Amino acid sequence: MALTGTFEDVSFAELLQMLNVGHKMGRLTIWQGEQKAVLFVTGGEVTRAVSRWARGPELVYRLLGWKAGDFSFERDNEPVMRNIEESTEALILEGMKRLDEWERVEAEMPEMNVVLRQRAYAVNNRFDELSESAQAVLRLVDARRDVATLIRESGLEPMEALKAVTELLSEGIVEEWNTPTPRGDVLVTQDRLPEATGAIDFRSSSYFASKRQLSERRTATVPEDGDDRDPGLNGDGDTGS
Repeated sequence: MALTGTFEDVSFAELLQMLNVGHKMGRLTIWQGEQKAVLFVTGGEVTRAVSRWARGPELVYRLLGWKAGDFSFERDNEPVMRNIEESTEALILEGMKRLDEWERVEAEMPEMNVVLRQRAYAVNNRFDELSESAQAVLRLVDARRDVATLIRESGLEPMEALKAVTELLSEGIVEEWNTPTPRGDVLVTQDRLPEATGAIDFRSSSYFASKRQLSERRTATVPEDGDDRDPGLNGDGDTGS
């Protein structure tokens, strides 16, 4: 039987400690929205951690910053290829140390509650030019997380994560976002990145505005007697000279 719950019931650090004390062996799946990570536990020790955005110890550090999410642990005796050599205790201590450092930085820095969103076309064109730290933070930008949450969940050293946010802003890859967008008006980037939210404003777009104006002019020139011929043609079907 699987052990399931949420991080509202038990924190990720407490969950790892429970598995460690019980010398459990199996697969721990964690998700938050569309983000998903899988950890393998052998004799209570986390031996492998994988996801689409990180792996190994760095992934564990990021997950320690999650304050919301769901988990499911299932027994699994299959051997796995390790990508973590540190003990579970060492992983938790290092992760909590980074979180403590971040809380001190957060207290001293202004505007940590600013929400960021991706500028989708800039992301697609310039993703490979960004530093690894900036790429890691960018994957978390979803028009819902604020700067403080991005840095805490990135799993990076606080100052490194803050530098990555600065890089994304200065390069025009992300922008401040204050107005929530309905779920239907979403622009989505593919594969390696989360959704980049932001609806196209059809009212202000010159192309759509011109199309609308043309349609209005055509409506205004339709004869009132119901004649549906093109006003620019005479009765013989020839254009007037």
